[in-house]
Amino acid sequence: MQPSPPPVELRLVLVGTVVGSDQSVGIFVDETSKATLRLKLDDDYQGWRLGSVNRREVTMVRGEQIETLTFPKAGGATSATGTALAESAVKRGSSHTAQYD
Repeated sequence: MQPSPPPVELRLVLVGTVVGSDQSVGIFVDETSKATLRLKLDDDYQGWRLGSVNRREVTMVRGEQIETLTFPKAGGATSATGTALAESAVKRGSSHTAQYD
């Protein structure tokens, strides 16, 4: 029997969510590349799948690994960014309601 591969670290910071009746989206910043990402429910990023989107948190799944990401604490530098990104996503996504910090 081969040993299990080491866990793969998730390098995303949750900065916004858009929770709609027909589509839910997580908005992230990749800590390594500083790129902004917009993942729909069940989208994949570097082997991690967006499993659930709630008002203040998302769940990412990779095989048997499960990571729950929540918004940074209030007053952090990314809070304002998350608000702006979520509002921008709502404008592009029409009827979706932004749920953010």
